[in-house]
Amino acid sequence: MKDLTQRRRGAERFLFVFKRNFKSGFWLLYFSLFTFFLSLFSACQKKQEWQWSELKQLSQYEISDLKRINDSTIIGVGGDRYFKGEFYFSNDNGVTWDSKAILDKQLYGISFLNRDSFFASGLDGKLLQSTNAGTDWNIIQNFTWMPIRNVNYLNDSTIIFCGGSGFSRGVLIRSTDGGADWKTDTLASEMRGMCNTDEQTIYCCGYGKILKSTDAGATWNQQNADGDFFISISFASHEHGIAIGLDGTILLTDDAGEHWEKTRNGNSLTNQAWNFRRIIFRDLNKAYIIGDKGIFLFTNDGGTHWIKIKNSSTENFTSIVLTNDGGIIGSSSGKLFQFLEN
Repeated sequence: MKDLTQRRRGAERFLFVFKRNFKSGFWLLYFSLFTFFLSLFSACQKKQEWQWSELKQLSQYEISDLKRINDSTIIGVGGDRYFKGEFYFSNDNGVTWDSKAILDKQLYGISFLNRDSFFASGLDGKLLQSTNAGTDWNIIQNFTWMPIRNVNYLNDSTIIFCGGSGFSRGVLIRSTDGGADWKTDTLASEMRGMCNTDEQTIYCCGYGKILKSTDAGATWNQQNADGDFFISISFASHEHGIAIGLDGTILLTDDAGEHWEKTRNGNSLTNQAWNFRRIIFRDLNKAYIIGDKGIFLFTNDGGTHWIKIKNSSTENFTSIVLTNDGGIIGSSSGKLFQFLEN
């Protein structure tokens, strides 16, 4: 009987120690997981302050696009949707600016071959060309009345425009003779963003779709990417690129678009609601995303992780151009802002 009692007590002690250690281990595991996810959440939500200043009120209307031609010259377009299309230019790297109205419809995109040769695009299918640094413009009506959102001046003979309306109507317009003749292809998706990695390789993104051409826009192949209205795309090299969606999705590729990884899901209920507008690379590691209500994100690891710059303006950001130590951002209200990286 004594042996039985001792065995029972031994079993009870073993069970007590086991439960105590199990509970301790459980809470230790719980605390470790909680700390891990808290640090992960904090890393994802990391914020940083940079130096900001408002440059000037360049226009009363949206500054839709900005491009840097060289160390001193920056150009841009914008305007009011139904009443005015404006051309902006700075010859001192954004210190001072001039503007001129060149159309009675808003302009959305601009691209350049050199300091003198530009193409621009706008509402109602308007295509515009300047061969004297924006002093004079030739208006081309390409028999499409859809908004033309973006333009890519590949070389002195090949120019490609993209656009569309109503999400389900898209258009690609291409010239291979410097703008003398044009070919128009229609799509079932509105197209918005465009970039190229060489004179043959072009990417174009839009409503639930990313397209790639390897023959200067003659033919296009759809990439394995969907889930948002992709409105801007940028590549830092032939292989490494990022596409962003209007609802806050971020897609990354490291194999020239063969595969796209969703590093941020804009449709997730656990993510803050952000509306993106532009993505631009500085180099292989550094890139910037701008959007509505002062959204400004920065990455220094190629797009895997993003830092939110918290002291930016609350304006809706619509365009961005980089300078040596920072950049200049255009807004929907016509204001220009400058940021300097810390």
